[in-house]
Amino acid sequence: MRFAMHEDQPYHKSCYKDFFHPKCDVCKNFIPTNKNGLIEYRAHPFWMQKYCPSHEDDGTPRCCSCERMEPTDIKYITLDDGRKLCLECLTSATMDSPECQHLYMDIQEFFEGLNMKVEQQVPLLLVERQALNEALEAEKSGHHLPETRGLCLSEEQIVRTILKRPTIGPGNRIMDMITGPYKLVRRCEVTAILILYGLPRLQTGSILAHEMMHAYLRLKGIPIP
Repeated sequence: MRFAMHEDQPYHKSCYKDFFHPKCDVCKNFIPTNKNGLIEYRAHPFWMQKYCPSHEDDGTPRCCSCERMEPTDIKYITLDDGRKLCLECLTSATMDSPECQHLYMDIQEFFEGLNMKVEQQVPLLLVERQALNEALEAEKSGHHLPETRGLCLSEEQIVRTILKRPTIGPGNRIMDMITGPYKLVRRCEVTAILILYGLPRLQTGSILAHEMMHAYLRLKGIPIP
């Protein structure tokens, strides 16, 4: 009988596999070897979640915030716009416009501390992905990436914003989402800041700070590349 060695200790091959062969954090199976007989896996650069290479192409959902893949034994939250949110990110997720106002005030105070006070009262609205994309199209702004999570608007338009935090229903799906129209009126160079709903507070704050910088520059008449 052939044995596998580990730190000068012999193991049956089956025992060695049970003890030392890495398992996929997504499907919970042993990570298969590649055509060269080597164990090959992927790992998230921050979370170090190890998974089979096949999961990158088999439709396994990722959290829209932290990008961790959905394990088979944990059901992620499905947001109204189709995005998935892991349970860790859900604990601090910002879900509606009223809920975000305290964070907005914190960011405003941060800017004031840098002697960069945003003088105008700019509305902050949390929106779904479709509303954000529609606003982006109306804005015709070219500096945002396809995966837009925030937007600083300068045009008059009507935006659907989230008015009340939704609840989680059967199958971990978001339900009872209440949205309503918000008419943006151009009184200055910035009409509103839109942020994608459902992201953790820390991430929402970083996006908001980025968009507030755009607002500050526009209100000061400084061109944005």
